[in-house]
Amino acid sequence: MQSKRTSLLAIGLPVLVALVYLVFLYKPWARSTPPSKKLTAEESAALWDECKSLFREGKYQDALADALKLHATYPGNHIYIEMAAETYGKLGRYPEEAEFWEKYFDQAPNPVTACPQIGQAYWRQGKEKEAISAFERCLARDPENSDSIFFLAHALELSGQTARAGELYQRGVKIAPEYTDLQIGLARIYLRQDKLAQAKGIALKALHKSPQNVDVLLVAGLVYSREGDLTKAKQYLEQGATLADGYLDFHYALARIAEEENNSAEAIRQYDRILKDLPDDRSVRSKRDALAVKQ
Repeated sequence: MQSKRTSLLAIGLPVLVALVYLVFLYKPWARSTPPSKKLTAEESAALWDECKSLFREGKYQDALADALKLHATYPGNHIYIEMAAETYGKLGRYPEEAEFWEKYFDQAPNPVTACPQIGQAYWRQGKEKEAISAFERCLARDPENSDSIFFLAHALELSGQTARAGELYQRGVKIAPEYTDLQIGLARIYLRQDKLAQAKGIALKALHKSPQNVDVLLVAGLVYSREGDLTKAKQYLEQGATLADGYLDFHYALARIAEEENNSAEAIRQYDRILKDLPDDRSVRSKRDALAVKQ
């Protein structure tokens, strides 16, 4: 019996090898899926012009299709990668946007062009750690870039890493002393650290230069509120709320001041404005309803 099994294997193996050879030789599946057609130089140029035109017209889905065709033909061309990344961003497809900015960062001759978009694409997905990592990579590429310093510092501030954010804001202000966003970022850190004099000095200086900058108006209003000068605080906060009604920090601050002044009607008005945009804010709802009962 043993010899018969050995004999059968000896006969069957060559036949099996021959069958496998024939299958791979003829590759029947290849005939059913023809290879994708590569673009000629003329076709690529025409498609690129069309892509840019569609993007300018706001036809982002069509522009994306063109950009991806070009990328498939020229995967190493950073210009097409950039267009795809920007178009994904316009479409709100942030995971794909981040993916293509990563490709751009790896392949482009000047990777910093992907900044701050690469970090923002992660931030919009709620990926805080990835966003901060991206901003750090941007800054590492150009340590003196004031924009990269700001975006990393701001992300750190929003994530609660105020000490490191403050250090970066200070560094940025030294490099770019007229950069208002860096100045007011540092003022916010000072405000959190109860360094009211430093925060106030920065805010008033920035207000002289940018009297309608809502971030500056907010900090100025909060500083005066903390100092107990509620009249001055309301002046800046109300101006900011008029310029940017959807900036709810103004309404939170004005509601707190109204409560301090025992002005329930005004506090309720401010809380109602907040609830218009954030109807599920239970804390605001509770404060508003408690005030309404007292009236």
